[in-house]
Amino acid sequence: MEAPERTEKQPEQGRMEVREGGFSIINPATGEKVGEHPLMGREEVAGVIDQARRAFPIWSETPFSTRAKIFRRAAGYLAENAERYARIVCSETGKTQLDALLAEIFPTCDLLHYYAKNSGKFLRPVKVGGSMVLPGRRAYYTFEPRGVVGIIAPWNYPFTLASGPVISALAAGNTVVLKPSSQTTASGKVLQEIFKAAGLPDQALQVVTGSGSVTGRALIENRDVDMLVFTGSTEVGIEVSQAAARNLVPAVMELGGKDSMIVSRNADLERAAHAAVWGSFFNSGQTCTGVEFCFVQRPIYAAFLSRVLTIAGEIESGTLTGQVGSMTMEAQVRILEDQIEDAVARGAQVQKGGRRVDSGEGLFFSPTVITGIQPEMKIWREETFGPILPIVAFDTPDEAIRMANSTQYGLGGSVFSEDMEEARMYASRMETGSVNINDCLVTYAFPSLPFGGAKTSGVGYYHGEQGIRNFCRVKSMTEFKGMYSKEFFHYPVSPRVKEAMEAVLVLLYSESMRARWRALPKTTGIAGELIRGIWKKMREKRAKP
Repeated sequence: MEAPERTEKQPEQGRMEVREGGFSIINPATGEKVGEHPLMGREEVAGVIDQARRAFPIWSETPFSTRAKIFRRAAGYLAENAERYARIVCSETGKTQLDALLAEIFPTCDLLHYYAKNSGKFLRPVKVGGSMVLPGRRAYYTFEPRGVVGIIAPWNYPFTLASGPVISALAAGNTVVLKPSSQTTASGKVLQEIFKAAGLPDQALQVVTGSGSVTGRALIENRDVDMLVFTGSTEVGIEVSQAAARNLVPAVMELGGKDSMIVSRNADLERAAHAAVWGSFFNSGQTCTGVEFCFVQRPIYAAFLSRVLTIAGEIESGTLTGQVGSMTMEAQVRILEDQIEDAVARGAQVQKGGRRVDSGEGLFFSPTVITGIQPEMKIWREETFGPILPIVAFDTPDEAIRMANSTQYGLGGSVFSEDMEEARMYASRMETGSVNINDCLVTYAFPSLPFGGAKTSGVGYYHGEQGIRNFCRVKSMTEFKGMYSKEFFHYPVSPRVKEAMEAVLVLLYSESMRARWRALPKTTGIAGELIRGIWKKMREKRAKP
């Protein structure tokens, strides 16, 4: 949940202005008011959840082929209106239009097509092996939708980080109640609009609007919600997990990150430098899987730093293509200022940037490169979530791994080396939910890959085959076609069955061949019971007229 909103008459940039029964959104890049929305309370949220509950039987029984058509229509409608919807996202976040198209619109279209093609295959019943002492059975498990899924989405990628869990939940047959961040309410409503245009049944996807402390809390505490998905800070994620535990419902948590990039002496220096700058500054650094550490092997450290500073020097803050957009939240800008002030006071050196950009009304922060950081500094321990790139030298692979794994977070990471064996070694030792080799930030763009974190960066995942199944209850099933009417262990039990059962255990699991040969004749007690049962069943069938 978000922090309590301000109630002063003058809104804080990048936040919402509260009024009686509603609130308005301020564009963080311009300071202009861009939308007004209702502030929904507990009773209103409960009413929306009830509507989603009533819609669940309709959507859950909709054939996969029909769901696929709706998903494809939604993707087409979104693609045809991409410029308009990207503009809405930009007005609430301050990011550039290209950033919104690349990281918000495209992944959503791609995921819609991916699940349109694969969800039916992923959710087919899965047949498994039988039991030696229970012959004649067919064993399998099925995937059933959970019901109503409550999703709380963040403000940094308000469209794609909402669409990921929403589409996964809908593809599995659930209905969804989405709570966007208050700052990016209109971006959340876009998802509802495109699905309505595509023919999704009424109330299958609904949006509740308001603050985290009121509307969000009403959603996560409602006992009629069958699953929760939260994307946001680790601290609030713990609160949401506790609320889910009290109601005994599963929860997926996609939380904070402090992602490291390891650059080996064997790296393509040019590619690594460009990736470091982009991975750290894209979306003004407000990316959960963004580069927040860059550990560079000492023989190439000086050359790498020089190249990074040259590339970073060509970037300006602004909202045009190729520029670094605005920060979204004033509070986040203050975190950056505090971390830099603390680091410099403890001996770090700001090589570029390090301060707000004086742009009138906008929340722009200069792309920053900093060196000399140490583990005792805030910038090392805490999530930064802004356009700051710390660069640290290392000597040995063990040192790089130790530093990369030194924080509480474990969302993603990246490794740069043209020696693929070396790169995979680094990747395998990083304690993260994902790793990119000679890339950064791209795992989310693969809808076939499950997305989630390790350590305090989250629990659970969405996307991919595992992701859609995560939004289902798994039901184990057996079927027996009636080869015989009585099991060997049904009452009354033959005196020979106990000895035969002991022999079966030895026959199946003993590693001694001699013991297994000795046990074999004793299994006839069970075999005889089964044969007699089958013979009796056959006689009964022949006796029927």
